[in-house]
Amino acid sequence: MAVTDRSVTSRTVAQHIDSVTHHSVSARTIRRRLQQSGLSTRRPLLGLPLAQNHRRLRRQWCDERRMWVAERNEVVFTDESRICLQHHDGRIRVWRHRGERMLNSCFMHRHTGPAPGIMVWGGIGYHSRTPLVRIAGTLNSQCYISEVLEPVFLPYLQGLNTATFQQDNA
Repeated sequence: MAVTDRSVTSRTVAQHIDSVTHHSVSARTIRRRLQQSGLSTRRPLLGLPLAQNHRRLRRQWCDERRMWVAERNEVVFTDESRICLQHHDGRIRVWRHRGERMLNSCFMHRHTGPAPGIMVWGGIGYHSRTPLVRIAGTLNSQCYISEVLEPVFLPYLQGLNTATFQQDNA
C-alpha cells in the first residue's frame, strides 16, 4: 500500500491490515518494516505543474548552452513566486527509497487556486542577487515594467559588466 500510494500514513496501513486480515498491527511496526525494506518518510518535492511548452522551452534553452563554461557565471535568472498563506503546512510525507525524489509518485503539485497569499519577484546571478520585490495585486505587463524592471532589475543589470538575462518564457 505504501509503495502504490506514497503519501499513505503508517496508521492508515495498520487500519487497512486490521480490516482485511482481522489482525492488529501497530503503526510503529509498519514504519519499522517499511524502513527495513529501504523506505523512509521524507518531504515530497514540491513544484508547480509545468505545461509541455514550458518544459520544451526550458530544455531547449539549457541544451543550447550546454557547452558554456565561463559564460555560466554571467547568467541572471529571474522569476516570481506566489506564497500561499493557507494550504500546505509541510507535514505531508511520502514513502520513498534513496534516489526516488524525482519520481511522479513522490512529487506533489502545489496548490494554484485562489487563496490568501503574497507575490514576490527576485533575480539571482552567480555572484549576486536582486532585492526581493513584493508585488501588490495582480502581476501584469504594466506592473512588471513599472514595479520590477525599471526600478529594480535594470539598475541591477547595469551594475554587471556582462550578463545574460534568462527569462522563463511565461
